[in-house]
Amino acid sequence: MTLQAHQVSPVLQINSAIALTPEQRHYLCNVLRLETESEFIALDRQGGWWLAQLSRDLNVANIIDKLENNSELSAQITLGIAMPKGSNIESVIRQTTELGVRQIVPLYSDRTVLKPDNQIGNQKRDRWQRIAEEAAELSMRTYVPEINNPTTLTSWCEHLANVPSPILKYICVISPHVTHLLTSLQSSSYSLDFAENNGQIIIATGCEGGWTTREEEMAIASGFVPVSLGDRVLSAVTAPVVALSIVSAFIDCR
Repeated sequence: MTLQAHQVSPVLQINSAIALTPEQRHYLCNVLRLETESEFIALDRQGGWWLAQLSRDLNVANIIDKLENNSELSAQITLGIAMPKGSNIESVIRQTTELGVRQIVPLYSDRTVLKPDNQIGNQKRDRWQRIAEEAAELSMRTYVPEINNPTTLTSWCEHLANVPSPILKYICVISPHVTHLLTSLQSSSYSLDFAENNGQIIIATGCEGGWTTREEEMAIASGFVPVSLGDRVLSAVTAPVVALSIVSAFIDCR
């Protein structure tokens, strides 16, 4: 179960008490059917796993041990996804969370149906974050991916230019003349030092129809390497899942 920010301040430690929210109590007691002194795993959103136990007062749980979990990838993976039509981004969030993504940035692109002047409210963004939390819990992740507020590709590129940590940036395109993502990763500067210094791998995938020439040129000018995901044309929902599968397999096999 993922804890809320106010539940981990001050920092958790053994014997800390957690005041459960009504939603958490419902999930633990009514969905999982846990009873007094039943144990469950609590995620603190900072990479910590804690063994918690329900007290006699089912509104409170107590931390009884700190657990170790090595389910995370050694590098931080960020996915920038041009928002697909309808609610398809929810499927992408769910599946890429299972694959180890650390951050998801929904993007307005030249070909997205929604444009920057059509603001997406906090309610929808909060729903996306809840989907990430549920997927992280089910896949036994240590971290819950952060779902950013939607932004433009231009603004995102400008932001990444100021990121201080080691970074590899790739934009997935449909051109047959670019290198495959896996080949690019294999020939990159990725190393143990890269991972230990909070290295980031950034992947950008387009919406239906792909990126426009203007967007590709702008991304390349800001340091993105254009890459292919293979000889087949993938949908806007499939492409980010394939890209994350390649990246996670590459890192896991290092």
